[in-house]
Amino acid sequence: MAENDELSMLAERQQRVLQQLAALKQDLLSLRTELKLNNKPAAASSASSQKTKGQLKAEPINLTYLQDFVINASPEHVPYSLLALKNLWKDRLNLQVECFTHSTVPKLSDEAVNFQKAISSTSDAVANQLPVIKVTLIWKNVGTYTEMITSPTSYVPICGEVNILRYLSRCGPSEFNYELLENVVEVDSILDACYLLINKQNIKQRQQILRTLGAKLGKTIGFGGEDISMCDIAFTSAVKQVQRTISKDINPNMAKCIARVTTVVGM
Repeated sequence: MAENDELSMLAERQQRVLQQLAALKQDLLSLRTELKLNNKPAAASSASSQKTKGQLKAEPINLTYLQDFVINASPEHVPYSLLALKNLWKDRLNLQVECFTHSTVPKLSDEAVNFQKAISSTSDAVANQLPVIKVTLIWKNVGTYTEMITSPTSYVPICGEVNILRYLSRCGPSEFNYELLENVVEVDSILDACYLLINKQNIKQRQQILRTLGAKLGKTIGFGGEDISMCDIAFTSAVKQVQRTISKDINPNMAKCIARVTTVVGM
């Protein structure tokens, strides 16, 4: 019995170390991106130098990429991007989400309750004919570090909602895969800034990151132009999660972008 307890403790310790290493790696990558963003003047995007969603070809979905997974998320940091993808992909891929509550969460926030109702809604006849990814969402006390587990046997989570969004972008419908855009480096830098906006606890740092994102957005309707992009989704979800601390710093155009995304993809 003592040996089993010792093995369990060792497994838990290893799990924490892996999570800390993953978080540290992401923080270092994000810090590098933040420095690049702050030192680079905002420039208008050239329509001729990048592909838009309309130019991306809708290829058949590769079913070998589709696998069920678990997401642990705090009800205080709702992963709104999941709902956005569910609605954005509704004609191409059925993202089925089932929600549970862990014992570490005594009560769900109002935001989590509303989100759960929206994302758990019954699929229509069209959705039932589409390829499926089944997601088990567990409300758990994980703070800002929403985590995704793709394999129950090897617990190496993907940490951070933005990184989960990246993963799903790769295995979802090709016309929504931001990595097929020519400005993929710019998109990645914006996604990294969104990651920092959620996970930086210092209000001044959040304000600086928000200003950086505002400069990137400029006066355009969205980070992806006319089409709703992964950057728009990541930005909107991040702001919704931390808006209590930065609400006064959201400029009118950022507010318009958030309102547009919220309306179009039901966030």
